[in-house]
Amino acid sequence: MELYLVRHGQTQANLDGVYCGSSDLALTSLGEQQAKAVEAQLASLSFDAVYTSRLRRTQQTARHILGAEAEFVPHAGLDEMAFGEWELRHHRELQEKDAENYAAWCADWQRTVPPGGEGFRDFSARVRHALAEIQQRHAKQRVLIVAHQGVLSLICTQLLQLEARAMWHFRIEQGCHSRIDYRDGFSVIYCLNNSGKASS
Repeated sequence: MELYLVRHGQTQANLDGVYCGSSDLALTSLGEQQAKAVEAQLASLSFDAVYTSRLRRTQQTARHILGAEAEFVPHAGLDEMAFGEWELRHHRELQEKDAENYAAWCADWQRTVPPGGEGFRDFSARVRHALAEIQQRHAKQRVLIVAHQGVLSLICTQLLQLEARAMWHFRIEQGCHSRIDYRDGFSVIYCLNNSGKASS
Protein backbone atom coordinates (compact mmCIF):
# COMPACT_ATOMS: atom_id res chain seq x y z
CA MET A 1 0.00 0.00 0.00
CA GLU A 2 1.21 3.46 -0.96
CA LEU A 3 -0.20 5.61 1.85
CA TYR A 4 -0.40 9.40 1.79
CA LEU A 5 -1.13 11.21 5.04
CA VAL A 6 -2.48 14.78 5.22
CA ARG A 7 -3.42 16.75 8.30
CA HIS A 8 -6.44 19.04 8.04
CA GLY A 9 -5.82 22.75 7.56
CA GLN A 10 -5.78 25.31 10.32
CA THR A 11 -8.84 25.86 12.54
CA GLN A 12 -9.57 28.52 15.13
CA ALA A 13 -8.67 26.02 17.84
CA ASN A 14 -5.17 25.75 16.35
CA LEU A 15 -4.87 29.53 16.49
CA ASP A 16 -6.13 29.66 20.07
CA GLY A 17 -3.91 26.79 21.25
CA VAL A 18 -6.80 24.89 22.86
CA TYR A 19 -7.61 21.19 23.03
CA CYS A 20 -9.80 20.19 20.11
CA GLY A 21 -10.81 16.63 19.46
CA SER A 22 -14.50 15.99 18.87
CA SER A 23 -15.41 19.68 18.42
CA ASP A 24 -16.55 20.04 14.81
CA LEU A 25 -14.79 23.18 13.63
CA ALA A 26 -14.42 24.55 10.12
CA LEU A 27 -11.17 25.63 8.48
CA THR A 28 -9.96 29.20 8.75
CA SER A 29 -9.09 31.07 5.55
CA LEU A 30 -5.46 30.07 6.11
CA GLY A 31 -6.60 26.49 6.60
CA GLU A 32 -8.29 26.58 3.21
CA GLN A 33 -5.10 27.94 1.64
CA GLN A 34 -3.11 25.12 3.26
CA ALA A 35 -5.51 22.55 1.83
CA LYS A 36 -5.21 24.11 -1.63
CA ALA A 37 -1.43 23.93 -1.29
CA VAL A 38 -1.74 20.19 -0.76
CA GLU A 39 -3.98 20.02 -3.84
CA ALA A 40 -1.08 21.38 -5.90
CA GLN A 41 1.35 18.94 -4.26
CA LEU A 42 -0.78 15.89 -5.07
CA ALA A 43 -2.21 17.06 -8.42
CA SER A 44 -0.29 14.46 -10.42
CA LEU A 45 -1.63 11.52 -8.40
CA SER A 46 -4.86 9.57 -8.46
CA PHE A 47 -6.02 7.62 -5.43
CA ASP A 48 -7.76 4.27 -5.26
CA ALA A 49 -9.39 5.28 -1.98
CA VAL A 50 -9.63 8.37 0.23
CA TYR A 51 -10.50 8.27 3.92
CA THR A 52 -11.26 11.14 6.30
CA SER A 53 -12.52 11.42 9.84
CA ARG A 54 -16.17 12.28 10.41
CA LEU A 55 -15.23 15.85 11.33
CA ARG A 56 -15.78 18.87 9.11
CA ARG A 57 -12.19 20.08 9.10
CA THR A 58 -10.85 16.91 7.48
CA GLN A 59 -13.66 16.68 4.95
CA GLN A 60 -13.25 20.32 3.93
CA THR A 61 -9.54 19.67 3.47
CA ALA A 62 -10.23 16.60 1.33
CA ARG A 63 -12.63 18.54 -0.90
CA HIS A 64 -10.07 21.29 -1.44
CA ILE A 65 -7.50 18.66 -2.40
CA LEU A 66 -9.70 16.50 -4.62
CA GLY A 67 -12.50 18.81 -5.78
CA ALA A 68 -15.97 19.63 -4.53
CA GLU A 69 -17.46 16.42 -5.95
CA ALA A 70 -14.75 14.21 -4.50
CA GLU A 71 -15.73 10.84 -3.08
CA PHE A 72 -14.23 9.80 0.23
CA VAL A 73 -15.06 7.52 3.13
CA PRO A 74 -15.63 9.16 6.55
CA HIS A 75 -14.31 6.70 9.15
CA ALA A 76 -15.06 6.97 12.87
CA GLY A 77 -11.75 5.31 13.66
CA LEU A 78 -9.93 8.33 12.23
CA ASP A 79 -11.62 10.91 14.49
CA GLU A 80 -9.31 12.85 16.79
CA MET A 81 -9.23 11.89 20.47
CA ALA A 82 -12.20 13.39 22.33
CA PHE A 83 -11.22 15.61 25.25
CA GLY A 84 -14.62 15.71 26.94
CA GLU A 85 -14.93 18.62 29.37
CA TRP A 86 -11.56 19.92 28.21
CA GLU A 87 -12.69 20.55 24.63
CA LEU A 88 -11.74 24.06 23.41
CA ARG A 89 -10.04 24.91 26.68
CA HIS A 90 -6.45 26.08 27.13
CA HIS A 91 -3.99 24.22 29.31
CA ARG A 92 -3.52 27.34 31.46
CA GLU A 93 -7.22 27.37 32.27
CA LEU A 94 -7.15 23.67 33.12
CA GLN A 95 -4.15 24.14 35.40
CA GLU A 96 -6.18 26.73 37.29
CA LYS A 97 -9.73 25.33 37.24
CA ASP A 98 -9.22 21.56 37.01
CA ALA A 99 -5.74 21.30 38.47
CA GLU A 100 -5.97 17.83 40.04
CA ASN A 101 -7.37 16.06 36.98
CA TYR A 102 -5.07 17.89 34.62
CA ALA A 103 -1.96 17.14 36.71
CA ALA A 104 -2.93 13.46 36.81
CA TRP A 105 -3.36 13.39 33.03
CA CYS A 106 -0.03 15.12 32.42
CA ALA A 107 1.69 12.65 34.74
CA ASP A 108 0.19 9.57 33.09
CA TRP A 109 -1.52 10.51 29.81
CA GLN A 110 -1.67 6.93 28.56
CA ARG A 111 -3.89 5.74 31.42
CA THR A 112 -5.66 8.83 32.76
CA VAL A 113 -8.90 9.78 31.01
CA PRO A 114 -9.97 13.45 30.59
CA PRO A 115 -13.29 14.06 32.38
CA GLY A 116 -16.06 12.96 30.04
CA GLY A 117 -13.51 12.26 27.32
CA GLU A 118 -11.73 9.37 25.68
CA GLY A 119 -8.81 7.48 27.15
CA PHE A 120 -5.62 7.19 25.16
CA ARG A 121 -5.73 3.39 25.14
CA ASP A 122 -9.20 3.37 23.58
CA PHE A 123 -8.12 6.07 21.12
CA SER A 124 -4.99 4.17 20.12
CA ALA A 125 -6.93 0.93 19.71
CA ARG A 126 -9.55 2.40 17.39
CA VAL A 127 -6.89 4.05 15.22
CA ARG A 128 -5.09 0.71 15.05
CA HIS A 129 -8.29 -1.07 14.00
CA ALA A 130 -9.01 1.58 11.35
CA LEU A 131 -5.50 1.29 9.93
CA ALA A 132 -5.69 -2.51 9.84
CA GLU A 133 -9.00 -2.33 8.00
CA ILE A 134 -7.59 0.08 5.42
CA GLN A 135 -4.47 -2.05 4.97
CA GLN A 136 -6.58 -5.15 4.39
CA ARG A 137 -8.89 -3.47 1.89
CA HIS A 138 -6.18 -1.69 -0.11
CA ALA A 139 -3.08 -3.85 0.17
CA LYS A 140 -1.66 -2.95 -3.25
CA GLN A 141 -3.31 0.41 -3.82
CA ARG A 142 -2.63 4.12 -3.36
CA VAL A 143 -4.60 5.56 -0.46
CA LEU A 144 -5.01 9.05 0.97
CA ILE A 145 -5.92 9.61 4.62
CA VAL A 146 -6.92 13.12 5.70
CA ALA A 147 -7.08 13.24 9.47
CA HIS A 148 -5.68 14.84 12.62
CA GLN A 149 -2.34 15.31 14.36
CA GLY A 150 -2.99 12.65 16.99
CA VAL A 151 -4.38 10.13 14.51
CA LEU A 152 -1.64 10.56 11.93
CA SER A 153 1.21 10.45 14.42
CA LEU A 154 -0.26 7.23 15.84
CA ILE A 155 -0.52 5.76 12.34
CA CYS A 156 3.18 6.51 11.89
CA THR A 157 4.11 4.65 15.09
CA GLN A 158 1.86 1.72 14.22
CA LEU A 159 3.24 1.34 10.70
CA LEU A 160 6.79 1.46 12.05
CA GLN A 161 5.97 -0.92 14.92
CA LEU A 162 6.96 1.59 17.60
CA GLU A 163 5.54 2.07 21.07
CA ALA A 164 2.54 4.39 21.25
CA ARG A 165 4.50 7.01 23.21
CA ALA A 166 6.76 7.43 20.17
CA MET A 167 3.91 9.38 18.55
CA TRP A 168 5.40 12.56 20.03
CA HIS A 169 8.36 12.15 17.66
CA PHE A 170 6.06 12.70 14.66
CA ARG A 171 4.93 16.28 14.23
CA ILE A 172 2.50 16.37 11.32
CA GLU A 173 2.38 19.85 9.81
CA GLN A 174 -0.53 21.52 8.05
CA GLY A 175 -0.26 22.33 4.35
CA CYS A 176 2.02 19.34 3.67
CA HIS A 177 1.79 15.67 2.80
CA SER A 178 3.62 12.60 4.02
CA ARG A 179 4.04 9.20 2.38
CA ILE A 180 4.67 5.79 3.92
CA ASP A 181 4.68 2.62 1.84
CA TYR A 182 3.64 -0.65 3.49
CA ARG A 183 4.31 -4.05 1.94
CA ASP A 184 4.60 -7.51 3.44
CA GLY A 185 4.69 -6.21 6.99
CA PHE A 186 7.45 -3.67 6.30
CA SER A 187 7.09 0.11 6.11
CA VAL A 188 9.28 2.72 4.43
CA ILE A 189 8.95 6.48 4.98
CA TYR A 190 9.30 8.22 1.62
CA CYS A 191 8.65 11.71 2.95
CA LEU A 192 7.38 13.49 6.03
CA ASN A 193 5.83 16.98 5.87
CA ASN A 194 6.73 17.46 2.21
CA SER A 195 5.57 20.82 0.82
CA GLY A 196 6.77 20.08 -2.72
CA LYS A 197 5.13 18.13 -5.51
CA ALA A 198 4.66 14.43 -4.90
CA SER A 199 6.39 11.92 -7.13
CA SER A 200 4.84 8.54 -7.83
